[in-house]
Amino acid sequence: MKKQYFILKFFLFSALVFSQNHSEVDSLKVLIQSEKDLSKKTNYLYQLGDLFEHSDHDSALFYYESARDFAQENNFKLGEAKFASHAIAILNAHGDFSEALELTQEALQKYKEINIPKELAIAYINLGKQWRMLSDFEQASENYMLAKKIADSIADKTTQRTINNNLAAIFIDMKQYKKAEPYGLEALKLGIESGNHAHQLSPLYNLSMLYFYDRNYEQALRFIDDFEKIAKERNDDYDRVDAMIAKGLILGKLNPEQAIHYLNQGISSAKAFDFPHSEMYAYLYLGEIYIERNQFSKALESLMKGISIAENLGMKYELADFHEKASQAYEKSGDFENALQHIREHEKRIQEIQLEESKNQMIALEAKYSFEAKDAEIRSLNAQKEAQTLKIQQKNSLNLMLITLLLIAGIMGVLIYKNHKNKQKIQAQRIHELETEKQLYATQALLQGQEDERSRMAKELHDGLGGLLSGVKLNLNYMQKKLIITEEDGAAFEKSIHLLDQSINELRRVAHNLMPESILKFGLDGAINEFLQSIKNENLNIIYQSYHLENGLGKQLDISIYRIIQELVNNAIKHSQAKEILVQLRKDENLVILEVEDNGMGFEMDSIQKENGMGLAGIRSRVAYWKGKTAIDSSKNEGTSVHIEIPI
Repeated sequence: MKKQYFILKFFLFSALVFSQNHSEVDSLKVLIQSEKDLSKKTNYLYQLGDLFEHSDHDSALFYYESARDFAQENNFKLGEAKFASHAIAILNAHGDFSEALELTQEALQKYKEINIPKELAIAYINLGKQWRMLSDFEQASENYMLAKKIADSIADKTTQRTINNNLAAIFIDMKQYKKAEPYGLEALKLGIESGNHAHQLSPLYNLSMLYFYDRNYEQALRFIDDFEKIAKERNDDYDRVDAMIAKGLILGKLNPEQAIHYLNQGISSAKAFDFPHSEMYAYLYLGEIYIERNQFSKALESLMKGISIAENLGMKYELADFHEKASQAYEKSGDFENALQHIREHEKRIQEIQLEESKNQMIALEAKYSFEAKDAEIRSLNAQKEAQTLKIQQKNSLNLMLITLLLIAGIMGVLIYKNHKNKQKIQAQRIHELETEKQLYATQALLQGQEDERSRMAKELHDGLGGLLSGVKLNLNYMQKKLIITEEDGAAFEKSIHLLDQSINELRRVAHNLMPESILKFGLDGAINEFLQSIKNENLNIIYQSYHLENGLGKQLDISIYRIIQELVNNAIKHSQAKEILVQLRKDENLVILEVEDNGMGFEMDSIQKENGMGLAGIRSRVAYWKGKTAIDSSKNEGTSVHIEIPI
């Protein structure tokens, strides 16, 4: 009856499952239905689950559990024990690390009962992998060593190769490169002896990373070259992309130009084959290389693309690295505001990682002591008649609880200490923010002082010197009417009055530029239009477009915008020899956007970091005061475009 229920349950569920490979799924279903051999039927069920491992976790877990239940019903202990090696991948993917660890420990006990050396070695490998997943590298290496001892005793080269490769990887994680080297070389040797190139790939990759982290870049490059050669022979897209990116990482320390070529090639291939993880790492390595070469705009372009992918993939460790590199690029390029923003994001991710690692450590401790407690309970039940044994067991349990409490207290102490350090960092950031605000207030005072001085000078010129010149003109006009002078002298008199008119007009223009009254009379839009019309001529075409400025932006911001436009237009005329200038100013909800473009000579962008003239420092100070952003785009003989955004 149980078997009939199992078969009915199996086929009812199968009808609801989506399969990525219908032919394989259908073939296995037929084999399962017709197979009589207990071992083969169990293996077919596990194989069916494997087909769904990456596409449908629920379906995969269902078939794994079906295989386990079928093995249990038929007292097939080996088939039941195999459940752990299949199911832990699904449990880990869901973050159920504690359950996965407990499952591998239970499976190890079952394999010990079955006592098949090769299977027992694999059980130790699985347990080692699970401890590595929980970042307990000592426990992981201990289990790998136990597996190695068994595999060496039976001379199983396939298992030996796997164990040596895993030991190399775990010692690389622990940064013990000298320990990792012999295991990595042994794994490669066994892979070569197998005659299968695919068995050489993982050892080659591990060895290349080992020597890279140990700063032996030439040796690392030789191993990744061999990896790349095999990947091309096998025509494996994923391995070929990995080879490009790993090679780019290593060449970044030897030949940056060649490294950039490989990484860009890797990005193109990763996009073509939809390998977002590979694309993300390529952007991280590119960003590092560009930072080292002081090409900060290219570095930031790569890092921003990488951040987007890392966020979509939920890669916390990589996001922390991206934000740290972005902060470095912004800081070195002088953009301290964005540098601070990214270092905050970096610290936020580090805190999340630390909390997650602490959580995993707690899970590992709980699982370790839970399993030991179960062993203790079994021993206690088997020795119930021995009172003294029971007392010893109780004492051991008490000691275990005390140790656990001490460990928990220690972990809590570490967390409290880290929290204290984080508070200190926050206080330091606050001090930095206050210093930034102080600088902004100083800039405000400087700009206000400049405007006050301009206003005073304009008033002096207009009311003082302007009044005197107007008085001289009136006296000359009076004298011209009263005096009898020759025609020749009259012409000279007229010329003098004309020159005096020009002087008065020039004085008014200077006074107007110092403190444009038109802003008060006609508003910002009218003042800008009047200024641009005053300098427009037959050799210079100026186009002015404005949107949503009917009510202005406020007196102080109006003056700042007016001054910025004055400086940018004067720069275009004076330095760029522009023939056409386009000025666009608009207000979009809570943002003012200014764009000034010209068709002048332009300049190399590398020189802009060193440029102190042309009024750019004043423009940037005004924009920074309003917490705005300035972007300049220019190239030789291609003109210049300035884009400014200021929040209201």
